[in-house]
Amino acid sequence: MKLTFQLADPAGNLTLLVRTPVPREQYQDLAGRLLAIRELKAQQVGFLVPPQGPGCIRLEMMGGEFCGNALRSAGLFYAADQGIRRARKFPVEISGCDEPLTVQVNPLTSQVTAEMPIPREIVKHPLFGEPARVVRLPGIVHAVSQKREEVGEEEVRETLKELAAAFDSPAAGVMFWQSRAGTMRPAVYVRDTDSLYFEGSCASGSTAVAACHALGAGRDGVHKLDLRQPGGTIQTTAAVRSGRLESINIGGTVTLGPVYEVEF
Repeated sequence: MKLTFQLADPAGNLTLLVRTPVPREQYQDLAGRLLAIRELKAQQVGFLVPPQGPGCIRLEMMGGEFCGNALRSAGLFYAADQGIRRARKFPVEISGCDEPLTVQVNPLTSQVTAEMPIPREIVKHPLFGEPARVVRLPGIVHAVSQKREEVGEEEVRETLKELAAAFDSPAAGVMFWQSRAGTMRPAVYVRDTDSLYFEGSCASGSTAVAACHALGAGRDGVHKLDLRQPGGTIQTTAAVRSGRLESINIGGTVTLGPVYEVEF
């Protein structure tokens, strides 16, 4: 099989967008093969497919998970594919989420902002021997930890495996957030591919942190938070009304890299 795919870089979270139609049952195997190409240094794989509803484009992630950075990447891909050169908004469908989400793309500045789903729940949960908050989003669950000490890769892997199983989620992440410094170190585990990556950035994880930050402020209004991550900064905006999250948007730079062809 010959695959055509494009590299996208949303704040260092290198993503492969597969343009070749691929049967769903082959996603896991092909994603594993693509991630094994060391020269690409990719952290995740998404498959571009026809939309199922009112979206302009649809992206199916390698494990059926939700991914905010891949959502933004798909939006920029669509704009480039359609020859759009001015700032535009359009609906994008992505796995893990039942409804299309609005993505705003400015091709001239490479700025891409996306609407994020509202968390289904936020609960307290022990993590690495310390209290943490777990934010359950459609298609992924994230723990927000303010632990300062480094945690080993194997401990993170086993913890996220257990977290994904406990919440019956296709993927689980932990966001090591240092609120005073404004920094975040994301790690994400995907069940179907049994893959763990300490990612350059994580948009759904940024959504989880933004939700905790906004609700923790204890007041209604618009709460903005910039999260500096290893691969770049993601800007978040969360609106709270009557003590409840009304909307969350995340944004930042996304760039499209070369188009590749590989034959397996």
